[in-house]
Amino acid sequence: EFFGMPAKSKKTGGYSKGDALPVAAEPEKKLPEPKKNDSDSEDESDSGSGSEDGSDVAPPQTENKEPRFKSAAEQEAHEAELKKAALEDEATIKRLQEIRLRREKAKLEREEAEKAQAEEETRKKNEAQAAEEARQKALSERPKLQVPGPKEVKDSLMRLQQCASDEFQQKHGFKGAGGNKLTKMKYGDFKKIFDDFQENAPLEELHKYKGT
Repeated sequence: EFFGMPAKSKKTGGYSKGDALPVAAEPEKKLPEPKKNDSDSEDESDSGSGSEDGSDVAPPQTENKEPRFKSAAEQEAHEAELKKAALEDEATIKRLQEIRLRREKAKLEREEAEKAQAEEETRKKNEAQAAEEARQKALSERPKLQVPGPKEVKDSLMRLQQCASDEFQQKHGFKGAGGNKLTKMKYGDFKKIFDDFQENAPLEELHKYKGT
């Protein structure tokens, strides 16, 4: 039989009268597949993508555990090392603070010394400027010389030889005179020479004699 059909007669090569005609088998009907919701498809896609890249999986967390010690002595030694390190850190911080304080103190002292030096230089400069102004003013004026005494005749004449002009010295006869001759000069003659120098000598000679 083939697909429920009776076998052909070998003699006639066809079907006999009593045989019914073969009926073709109907094809199987397929039921329609149910439609999937969009949310279901999105959930499936999200779950698939999440499982593929592993983004939803949280990384393993490592816990900071204290080291385990074989004995109490080993633990005490470890704690002693930690305490020593902490004390060394405190000592280092304290030493750095002391260094900073010393540097700040040295800086302040240096600044004060520089300030005092600048003030002293300014004071000296002002004094020198004032003295120079006074000197220039004195040079512009005719000085009044103090008349030497009788015991100062020799020294005064020798000083006049260094300050007065040759013409003045020749006029009064003491140019090139030595100490003995100058000592023998009478005080009245010396006073005439000195008065003439005071009244008629140039300003430069008068200030040179006075030492202005």
